[in-house]
Amino acid sequence: MKYATWIIVAFVTLARGLAAWKVPLTGDEAYYWEWAKHIALGYADHPPMVAYLIFPFDWVTANPLWIRLGFLGCGVVATLAAAATAQRLTGDERAGMVTALAMTLTPMLSVGFVIATPDGPLMAGWALCLYLTVRASQTHHRRDYLLLGVAIAFTLLSKMFAYALVAGIVAWGLAPARRGLWREGLGLSFAVAAILYAPFVAWNATHDWITFVFAFQQRHQAQPSALRPLFYLAANAFAYSPGLWIAALLVLVRPRSALIAWTSIPLSALLILLNFHERIELHWFFGPYVSLCVGMGVAFESLSHRARVLWATAGAVPAAVLIPFLFLAAAFPGPLYEQFRATGSSLRNDGPFEIFTYWPLAQDVRRMADANDAVVVTDGYGFSSQMDYDAGIPPVVIGYAHQGQEARHWYDAEMHPRRILFVDKEALVPIPGQPKTYPGRSDFDRRLHMACGEVKAGPDLEYSYTDPTGHSVPARTYFLTWCDDPRPDAIRILRWEDTSVPRPATM
Repeated sequence: MKYATWIIVAFVTLARGLAAWKVPLTGDEAYYWEWAKHIALGYADHPPMVAYLIFPFDWVTANPLWIRLGFLGCGVVATLAAAATAQRLTGDERAGMVTALAMTLTPMLSVGFVIATPDGPLMAGWALCLYLTVRASQTHHRRDYLLLGVAIAFTLLSKMFAYALVAGIVAWGLAPARRGLWREGLGLSFAVAAILYAPFVAWNATHDWITFVFAFQQRHQAQPSALRPLFYLAANAFAYSPGLWIAALLVLVRPRSALIAWTSIPLSALLILLNFHERIELHWFFGPYVSLCVGMGVAFESLSHRARVLWATAGAVPAAVLIPFLFLAAAFPGPLYEQFRATGSSLRNDGPFEIFTYWPLAQDVRRMADANDAVVVTDGYGFSSQMDYDAGIPPVVIGYAHQGQEARHWYDAEMHPRRILFVDKEALVPIPGQPKTYPGRSDFDRRLHMACGEVKAGPDLEYSYTDPTGHSVPARTYFLTWCDDPRPDAIRILRWEDTSVPRPATM
């Protein structure tokens, strides 16, 4: 079992690397790449670890694999640390193998370890914290407690969900049988973490606590639904694979380890309850799922031989089917897109097809901007960052979105461009008889007329894509608008920084 497990882990890791090389950079990743170009102690949307992992390669735009190397490494670290945690909790190597397989064969985790987002370092830090907590409590070495402090800080600097992990470790350590660990070194762990985390807190104190405001207030929109949690759990069954997801839920009911319980149950329950109030993402479950993977390894050792065979079959077979589908979809997106369209869905404003159109769009827009001494503006932080990655177009984000406000500091609003070129996925003004131009962007049309002496339609650029299998997707149209004779404060007006005009009701 040992050699087979590590062969599977190595094979899936190589497949992740291939996907990281083949899949074009997404808008969110390009945004984090911009963060790495503007390195800081903190950022508006998330803690800074995602930028720190990209920073060594922020100069490379030849292939997104370079941007994603640190996140592929997070997958290796998370798998090894989670497996080692299960082995230490049980004293049995097989428990570690089961955990390693659960971490490796879960399709959704491969997404988290390929795409450059805060989720990869969150999972790596989460697994390291579990491992070092167990190790320190067993070895009683001061060095292990110091390393645990570093791991806690790393996780906190990755994503705000790490607070649930910290709370879980604290609750675990407050049990009467473990209170002595605080004097032994657990208190030192949190002191080290606090020191390393302090610069991020200080940055937020001078930036209106923006990261905390975004995480706990701005990103939450009330959309109550009594049935949504059921649909969410069903969607997770597909994303995480049915057998492994059911196993995770069984561990959630009976964790068999206090540390696993405290680091998985509270956040899982909170997410389910939050889902009644608003939509939540599948990847929000990543942290507790790492704990549950460790729990799977621990639980495996208590099963009978027959139960182990049934559990392993039910868990591994669906995952083994879904994992190749995931990587094939990354390499050949055409059939996946056609299946999506067959459901009657539309990728008008978002979806996987867009990442295949950004590169030619960026090249064309760059040539037009250079020929007309124009600055290019968009209403999307990911859109602007993607065109910067593809064609070196300075990102100028306008509009009123909370998310992406960090990007507004990347362009000097006091600069006075000769012309402004507005690029959007929606037509600025609807044209009768042309459905694709509806409903228009009246908010931006009004702002552009305020900022410029003349506003006129530019060309509509249309792009299509054919993957290596010969599947083609419908053409996507992008709408360009020229803003001539801009006022000296045109960029400020377009950013809605001019408070003399009310913001649109859609904000």
